[in-house]
Amino acid sequence: MRHDKLMIIDNLLEPHVAELIDSEVQQLSWKYDYPSRIDAPSKYWHIEAGRTEKNLIDRGMNWIMPIWQSAIKKIDLDLQWQRVYLNAHTHGLEPLSHTDDGEFTLIYYPRMDWGKDDMGGTIVGDEVAEYKGNRLICFPAKMLHQAMPVSRNCHTLRTVIVFKTLDKGGLDGYDE
Repeated sequence: MRHDKLMIIDNLLEPHVAELIDSEVQQLSWKYDYPSRIDAPSKYWHIEAGRTEKNLIDRGMNWIMPIWQSAIKKIDLDLQWQRVYLNAHTHGLEPLSHTDDGEFTLIYYPRMDWGKDDMGGTIVGDEVAEYKGNRLICFPAKMLHQAMPVSRNCHTLRTVIVFKTLDKGGLDGYDE
């Protein structure tokens, strides 16, 4: 598997697990006004999940772990996540293009009821990953990317779960 471009994995989780995660995400209490970048602020909804598995457990978000466990088996990379968070936006918000820190960015689309006409995918380089429930996208963190706008006819929150990762080989003395 090539690791220098966008990877798309559909049906990442068993359907019942994907439905559970979708339900958990829809029950979250979102906070608006998170600045995406200091140099060109763009606001959206954001929830910090954690930097360690213990953080996830303490915050009642251990339901996120099956995403990571399935992803790491399927992407054929030796990674360790350094931060997990959830982002969301609606029609009318214009996400900015950017690059990330770390080695790879993994984005999971949890909304099982998301329709193709709702738009809201992700542009990575010159490729587009449409938003589709239970889809994982993975790409090198230094690739320019941005969330695509949501259709004006969509009145649903476009949610994603994001894993920022490091290469385990470069983690001297790493202690989870």
